[in-house]
Amino acid sequence: MTDLAPGDLDLCPSFDPGFDLDAHVAVVGMAARFGQAADLNAFRGGRPADASDATAGPLADADAFDHRFFGISPRESAILDPQQRILLECAQHALEDAAHDPARDEAVVGIYAGGATTAHAARLRRHAVGSPHLDDRQVRAGTGADFLASRVAYKLGMTGPAVSVQAAGATALVAVHTAVQALLGGECDLALAGSVTVHAPAGGAPSGGCAVAVLKPLRAALEGGDRIYAVVRGTAVGTTGPGESAEEGRARIVRDALAVSGVAADTVVAVDTPAGTSVTDTAPAAAAFVRAVLAVYDGGDRPAGGDVPRRAAVSGSGPFGTHAHAVVEQAPAAVSAGTPEPAAASARTPEPAADGWQLLPYSAKSATALAAVAARLGRHLDRAEDAAALQDAAWTLQTGRTRYTHRGFAVARDHAEAAAALAEVKVKVKERSAGSTAGGPPPVVFTFPGHGGQHVGMARGLYRLDPRFRADLDACVAHVRDASGVDIGVVFDPEGEAAEAAARRCVADGQIAQLAVFVLEYALAKAFIRWGVRPAAVVGHSLGGYAAACIAGVFSFPDAVRMVLKRTELLLTLAPGAMAAVRLPEAELLPLLPEGVGIAVISGPDQVTVSGPREAVERFVEEHASKGLETRLLKVPGAGHSSLVDAVLDEYEAFLADIEFHRPAIRVISDTSGTWADPEEIRTPGYWCRHMRHAVRYHDVLETLNALQGCALVEVGPGTTLTSLARRHAELRWNHPILQALPHPTDETPDPKVLLSALGALWAAGVEIEWAALHPLRAPRRTSLPGYPYERTAFPLPAA
Repeated sequence: MTDLAPGDLDLCPSFDPGFDLDAHVAVVGMAARFGQAADLNAFRGGRPADASDATAGPLADADAFDHRFFGISPRESAILDPQQRILLECAQHALEDAAHDPARDEAVVGIYAGGATTAHAARLRRHAVGSPHLDDRQVRAGTGADFLASRVAYKLGMTGPAVSVQAAGATALVAVHTAVQALLGGECDLALAGSVTVHAPAGGAPSGGCAVAVLKPLRAALEGGDRIYAVVRGTAVGTTGPGESAEEGRARIVRDALAVSGVAADTVVAVDTPAGTSVTDTAPAAAAFVRAVLAVYDGGDRPAGGDVPRRAAVSGSGPFGTHAHAVVEQAPAAVSAGTPEPAAASARTPEPAADGWQLLPYSAKSATALAAVAARLGRHLDRAEDAAALQDAAWTLQTGRTRYTHRGFAVARDHAEAAAALAEVKVKVKERSAGSTAGGPPPVVFTFPGHGGQHVGMARGLYRLDPRFRADLDACVAHVRDASGVDIGVVFDPEGEAAEAAARRCVADGQIAQLAVFVLEYALAKAFIRWGVRPAAVVGHSLGGYAAACIAGVFSFPDAVRMVLKRTELLLTLAPGAMAAVRLPEAELLPLLPEGVGIAVISGPDQVTVSGPREAVERFVEEHASKGLETRLLKVPGAGHSSLVDAVLDEYEAFLADIEFHRPAIRVISDTSGTWADPEEIRTPGYWCRHMRHAVRYHDVLETLNALQGCALVEVGPGTTLTSLARRHAELRWNHPILQALPHPTDETPDPKVLLSALGALWAAGVEIEWAALHPLRAPRRTSLPGYPYERTAFPLPAA
């Protein structure tokens, strides 16, 4: 067999697209550790001239192990054969490279792996003479090859077969062959296959290495958007028979593998597997298999694609005539290039790269490891060039990595921005909140602001980027137009000077503005729910109470539109009124108020808004401002929540008799009482009449929220009014995530960045996000990202 040279694979014939997808297996992830190459990228970047160079030198950090990551005590780690430790770390990295997390996937994951015979057990037994805490059972469990695969399966949460494969120099390829058969036979959905050898001669440096491949049925890999290194075209395993020489037996197994693969021998380039340091060394064949897979994936100087597949083969042999052979082939060109979409997304319009905001979540088991994760990821993304690679990286982080307690995130729309954000990550000692007392995700509370935050183009960025949000908002706008003849659509995304002028007029119109705010809040809440953020409770501020109750199921969206229309219509008929902000506690303010002027809003301990007839309010402000009281008139039309409202309450109550009320499906905090709404009372017309007339006690609402342990607050609407009030609360701001969904009208930060930052903060707090819903325009694919930055401790090998 010849060594692989650049350009050799260019001689392959045309790829046959008609082969059976269900009869082949794909390599979707790999990890390797040979010589001084600490990971697959190092092995790949400095690929040696032949596989023997990869395993001939000393194995770096053979005695180092991140025992905390795997939950193994230092004492047990010292007993473990280095092979057991290195295989654990490589298996974890291989799963990360494949972007599959056994704890999250419903897939049945198996492992087929083996190691070499080493002197580690004998050395432990010699040292056990003076150690009463070390017995033979512990030595067998820590060094026995029988436990290699099962320990990995146990520690990584795999539920499929865990089979230790022992075939000396052929171990790696026999493991691949066995895993392929298990996948094709339906024994598991995903399989790890690999081998490890760590030889530590007396007085010498450890040598050997480890490689683990992640295999998946080809059709499932194509449909699942996996990055495919290669297709395992065919494998065979056998033993030299009577009357055969070792070379004749090996040649027969090669012919068997070629027959299974259905390809001609002259279309395959062989990768040599030279002899190892002993017949029990599994590393050379493992290194050769990785090199063969990378050869068909990377392709030297020739780009992947077209109809000429690259093929490579590798053999491995053990004592007494054991032989194994594997043929790997370049994945179909369209898949390796990442051009076709899965069937469900084939008709979608590609996402504009300039507007492709992405949320990049990452996590670790310690604060220092979290900073290292961010640094590695930032360096990786800084080198990326493909515009789609950022979305693929986001998808891989979102769905293919284990979620640990220390969490961070970045929001960016290009590689440079992502790399810059990740480079600024500092070590933090505080891990994510445990959420509720039961240890689950924190309860999320949607807070809906009232009239006042409306502005031209609110949620425009989200409207343009998310087709599902746009469809929801358009449907709401159409319903309002049909029900009332009022067109509020121009408020959200006006185009051109004429449309901008029309939008400004709409925002200035009290009836249109309040409808627009309500509709936006309703559609935005629906989007959050679609993204996986399901509220445990809702609360609104004045007009926002209608959006809160509608989302809670107290009344339907059509009825809510009717209620908002009628409420606004009645409020616009009131006598001239005014509102003023006063910096004084409620108890001290009440004796100062003239007849007809009352408290409309209580936002804080000394943040009160008064409301009433215009002349009376203006006179109150003028008189008390001259006495040094901090007070000012507000630029808002009318005088809501005042005595002026009394004139229309009977008419509103009669109107509400036709509304169909329901018991809320989500808990509601009443902004009228400041505490939890009675689920029966909120179903009555009387409640909504009091809601329109009585003061908004939002400071009491914040006290109620502060008592809801660990809850996260999300302001679902335009502006940051409620976010600002919550952040000014003395205790709430320290104990609860307080988030806004959209930027302030004067903030030029793009809508998607603010929104994704809120979702990232919720995820960091423990909320589960429906990641697929964040990618409505293009189906992303899994991609390779840096593996976990192990924080290793040295466990020196026992002396010979």
